[in-house]
Amino acid sequence: MSEEERVIGVFEGRDVGAPFNIRHEYWYHVNRAAGTLPPEYSGLDLAEICRAWGASWRCYSGYYVESCVKVSYEGVEFTFERLGNRAVVTAKTPYGELRRVVAFDQWGLSSQTLEYPVKSVGDFRALEHLLESVKVEFDHAAYERLRRRVSGNGIVSYFFPHSPLQALFLDWVGIPNTVRLLRLERERVERLMEAIHEHNRKFYEVLARSPIRILNLGENIDVRIASPKLFERYCLPVYQEVADYLHGFGKFVHAHVDGYAKQLLPLLRLSGLDGVEALTPKPAGDFTLEEMKAALGDEMVVLDGIPYLLFLPHASLEALEEFVVRLVELFEGRLILGISDELPPPADVRRVKHVSQMLEKLEGRK
Repeated sequence: MSEEERVIGVFEGRDVGAPFNIRHEYWYHVNRAAGTLPPEYSGLDLAEICRAWGASWRCYSGYYVESCVKVSYEGVEFTFERLGNRAVVTAKTPYGELRRVVAFDQWGLSSQTLEYPVKSVGDFRALEHLLESVKVEFDHAAYERLRRRVSGNGIVSYFFPHSPLQALFLDWVGIPNTVRLLRLERERVERLMEAIHEHNRKFYEVLARSPIRILNLGENIDVRIASPKLFERYCLPVYQEVADYLHGFGKFVHAHVDGYAKQLLPLLRLSGLDGVEALTPKPAGDFTLEEMKAALGDEMVVLDGIPYLLFLPHASLEALEEFVVRLVELFEGRLILGISDELPPPADVRRVKHVSQMLEKLEGRK
């Protein structure tokens, strides 16, 4: 049985053990750019590195690899201007311009938004026009190239655009301004959220008819931003609708929740989703494994679960070992083991291989 079949098997409820399925792209690219990539991995592809570690690859379309989802905005003109470690991206619509400013890290591999495109209600119409103009297509040739690259040792997946509330927080408006506008212009903001949802539906419709079996609502949820009240009002109904729709096409759906989430765990169980990715227990998050198990029960698949901190050189190896054993015990049959959120650049990668060897012993595999 391939690792791809094992990952799908967990979602199907089959007895396939706990696949060790990781995301290591940022670790690889930062170390390569910084000249700190261990020499034994020089010249190896991401898939080959996973094999060397005894792990499999959770390859997301468009995440440091080519995308098999092609997105365009008809009638919207985009300009990109690089200014040192910053960039200005401007979208020109018939209703005005939307200007975003981002700052890149020293390697140009990650970015932070310094100025969000939507500053006031006056920018809503321009954004609505942009959202309405989206065209989404699935590139089967690109998907097959990704499949060949993974070669059965993992999965090719896709994360959707953020749901409306998270899109306002993280993509278009920013956290403080979203909270302010929700207080002062709630009805108008909610109409904009519906436009975001209509935009996202085009992605759901295209991916529903694609060969990708496991899909991710790439949310990046943190309860310190999306409170239980906001989450229940704006996120939960979207998750339930999308999960129900995609289940009709035989898809499995999970959400990426990589921040503090203790108060959201009971709500996630009501989401209709098949699983949750990147839940990060203590010492990195705000909940224990036992609290996570009590809230999620036996129905939901847990993807990842090992806090990234335990892969850092200064962390106790014994603490990592104890954590892995407890995680596998608690979520037996519903676990796709991985790193919450992903492997950090300064990680001691010998620990990745060590976890793989631990799993072999725990499951009696050779």
